[in-house]
Amino acid sequence: MEPPEELIPKKEVLRLTGISYGQLYRWKRLGLIPEAWFIRRSTFTGQETFFPKEKILKRIEDILRLKDQYPLEELVRLLSPEVVPAEVAHPDPSTLAPIGPEGKELLWKTGEHTFTELVALACGAEALRRGAKSPEGKLLVEAVRGAEEAIRAPTGFSVILAEKNVEREGFFFKAPLALVGREPILLDPECRVKVRLDLEKIVEAVKLALGGEERE
Repeated sequence: MEPPEELIPKKEVLRLTGISYGQLYRWKRLGLIPEAWFIRRSTFTGQETFFPKEKILKRIEDILRLKDQYPLEELVRLLSPEVVPAEVAHPDPSTLAPIGPEGKELLWKTGEHTFTELVALACGAEALRRGAKSPEGKLLVEAVRGAEEAIRAPTGFSVILAEKNVEREGFFFKAPLALVGREPILLDPECRVKVRLDLEKIVEAVKLALGGEERE
């Protein structure tokens, strides 16, 4: 089982990033920082707000890096996990960095691909980069292609590639499994997780890649 996500207090976020309290909550109101990331916890000084450390620092870094290139309203479209492009038809997925050359062997068609299909390919490509085999990557792609609702609201969802030890009538084999689910995901004790991806991060990466192409 993977360790729980590390949390960081709000005061430390403000200190490390140099942003103000007002900026943080303005970005929250705009949807640039998901409501789900504001986690209230009891401490010895009372109630305090914490954030998933890796996610909040990466998101603020992206906002600060991109805010001079895009209006904040455009950044909402690019970064907010709850705002998925209504219409995307990309002709060559392998040109997008989250998919890249690894994704070529996962393609099942030529021509245009929807946003959901691009996210699925990005998940499969990332699994390959982490050591998965091509058939496992394709299995993962199929699982994500069928998870459109999760892609529209990906906060808290993981994409998992696992294998399960199976014994039938004296034969022993390892069966690959691919699934998309909201954390915490409870798997059979016989399952071993090979790759676990944060769906929200993949969605964000694909949106940023598409946004970069639009501005070229």
